[in-house]
Amino acid sequence: GTTACKKAFDKIGVDTAMNIIRRCIPPSDNHLILHHALEFAPNLVDDIGQYYPDAAFLRDTSGHTLSQCKFYINLRRGRRKFKKNSSFFIEATDDEVNTIDPKTGLCPFMLAAVGEKSDLTAVYYLLSRNPKLVILGENALSNESDEARDSRKRRREGIS
Repeated sequence: GTTACKKAFDKIGVDTAMNIIRRCIPPSDNHLILHHALEFAPNLVDDIGQYYPDAAFLRDTSGHTLSQCKFYINLRRGRRKFKKNSSFFIEATDDEVNTIDPKTGLCPFMLAAVGEKSDLTAVYYLLSRNPKLVILGENALSNESDEARDSRKRRREGIS
């Protein structure tokens, strides 16, 4: 559906809506507004970014930058394929390729491998950037709690 923010942009205009939002969420308060928009309303990131440009440099609670979060989100959603979007993968920074997605606990190559939209070429490329992530991924998964493992298995099998 349409977010309240998008409805306000359409009804009263981006400038007016953003002035109201800025009164409630001052840019100086270091809110992760762009991280939030990226996750829940990616079509509004450019509009919101004009009013909160410094938020692009903030790190979330896991220490990830906006670009890292964007990278993980695009991999999770299967929106980028190596064959059609090779620049997305080639231009990825080491910080994006070599860290673990805080939402899933998976390395980027694993995100590219899972689901119906898996992309073997992307998996190969991401692994070739840092083959040591295979060991990191194994360690990350072996250190995971039984509850987290069971939860992931239920999600994979479509059980709540």
